[in-house]
Amino acid sequence: MNKKLLEARDNIIESAGRTTQGFGLGRIIGQLYALLFFSPSPLSLDQMAGELKISKGSASTNIRELEKWGAACKVWVKGDRKDYYEAEVDFFRILKEGILPFFRRKFDSSLVTAAESRAIVAGQSFREQDRELAEFYRRRLDLMEKAQARMSLLLKLPGF
Repeated sequence: MNKKLLEARDNIIESAGRTTQGFGLGRIIGQLYALLFFSPSPLSLDQMAGELKISKGSASTNIRELEKWGAACKVWVKGDRKDYYEAEVDFFRILKEGILPFFRRKFDSSLVTAAESRAIVAGQSFREQDRELAEFYRRRLDLMEKAQARMSLLLKLPGF
């Protein structure tokens, strides 16, 4: 492969890794997706692991997550028994069917945790030295719940 094309591809792969890592999804998942997205032919786990210099197990674990999101799919390659994968190129579909449901589950978990924390703080009578901090926690939980309500509305917008 031409050195400049390889440099451009590797630059995108690294950027995708930083992006997904920034969202808490892990660096490798973004790198794998970008590698597949910029591959003109399907890739095997061995090829992906070799290109990214990661273990085959790590490639396997992360490709399964991409499959769950609909961001990658297994394809058949004539004459080979290995599993090969291609990237889904419809970003809106990946967002709608994979990433947003993932974030909804994480978000729902944070709602439960906030409610549990509110219940812990709500019915207690605190010693004088702890009352101010308890009130501060209540105000912060109020802010969290308002933000969560807004986020919940956003995640329920038509089309998402």
